[in-house]
This record gives sequence, C-alpha cells and structure tokens, in this order.
Amino acid sequence: MEGSYLEELVKNSRKMLFYARIRTAAVLVAAAGIIYCGIVVMPSVLGTVQKANEVMAQASDTIVLADTAIESITEMSRSITEMGDNMDGFITDNANSVEEIMKKIGTVDFEGLNKAIKDLGDTVEPFAKFFGKFK
Repeated sequence: MEGSYLEELVKNSRKMLFYARIRTAAVLVAAAGIIYCGIVVMPSVLGTVQKANEVMAQASDTIVLADTAIESITEMSRSITEMGDNMDGFITDNANSVEEIMKKIGTVDFEGLNKAIKDLGDTVEPFAKFFGKFK
C-alpha cells in the first residue's frame, strides 16, 4: 500500500510541476507582452496623444477666435440696429419739416412772382441799356 501512495504522490507532484511550468510560461509570456507594449506601443501611443493635444489646442484657439468674431458681429448688429432706429427718427422728424415746407411752397403765388420778375426786368432794362453805352 505504501508503494501505491508513493506512486500517487509522485504522480500528483508531476502534475503540479507540469501546471506550475505552464503558469510560469504564461506569466513570462504576459510579462514579455507588457514589456513589448512598453517599448514598442507606448511611444506611438504617447505620440498620438501629443498630436491629439496639439489639435485640441488649435481647436481651442479657433473657438476663441470664432467667439471673438461672433462678439464683433453681435456688436456690429447692435450698431446697425441703432443706426436704423436713428434713421427712422431722422426720417420721421424730417417728414414733418418737409410737409410744412411743401405746404408753404403750395401757398406761394407763382403767377405773382413771375409777374414781379417780369416787372423787375422791365424796370432794369432801361438802366442796363443806359450803362451799356459807357462800355
């Protein structure tokens, strides 16, 4: 009986040794994979991250410029709106003045004015002829 226990103990020990070797090989493969990633993959990942940071910085600068442009456009829009309001007021104020002027022009006696100009011309004509002789 003792021999069978020893044989079984040796058999179990060999199985344990086999599985221990498999675990050791798996740990070595995993360690080699981690070292490979650290040496080969990480520099390219870090380079990609650096480029992504540069792109994000440029995007941030572009957003700041766009924000500034939008603020300028908003201010320009306010100015244009204010100018339009001022023009409305100007037109309204001047519409009343123009209306008054048109009423006054409508009351002018153009026939009387034309007659007065003709009479003035008739009056000045003899003086013009008189002074024209001294030339």
